[in-house]
Amino acid sequence: HPQEIEVDGCPSLVSFEESGLPTTNLRVLKILNCENFGALPKCINNFTSLRELKVWECSAELRFPEEGFPTNLTSLKISNASRIYTSLVEWGFNRLTSLQTLKTGGEGCSHIVSFPEEGMGMMLPPSLTSIRIQNFKNLEYIYHCPLLEGCSRCKGREWSKIAHIPCVRIQGARVIPWELD
Repeated sequence: HPQEIEVDGCPSLVSFEESGLPTTNLRVLKILNCENFGALPKCINNFTSLRELKVWECSAELRFPEEGFPTNLTSLKISNASRIYTSLVEWGFNRLTSLQTLKTGGEGCSHIVSFPEEGMGMMLPPSLTSIRIQNFKNLEYIYHCPLLEGCSRCKGREWSKIAHIPCVRIQGARVIPWELD
């Protein structure tokens, strides 16, 4: 059974048959530029070996898997899927207890002004080491992110690791070089 599957530029692909993907050995699943792809397997949470999932530039109507994502994912990258993004926020990023890398593109998410959405009572998982949020045109805040709190100017425990970087922005404010108030 393959350990990695990448599907790129297949406009006729709508979904996978439930029995069409290996559930035991698959470590990486990438679906890229498949504009009509609209459904991940309902049982994707049973893909116990899956570590990396990337669904990029597919249908904005991509549906969230009924049982959620496998909690052992270490990398999740999703773009142009406002429907799945909203469902993922409701389900809870914090359930992805092994997640180290999160990349999300907010095309179609212009209503979102905070990440995670304010009032959801949810934190990002503390296992995160890399986060990239792009194209959320109205994003103003990032809440409950221990990584950012550790990067607070001059006092966060991670500050010494980023102080040498020429330009760092945290929650939209430039902290290196410091913005003058």
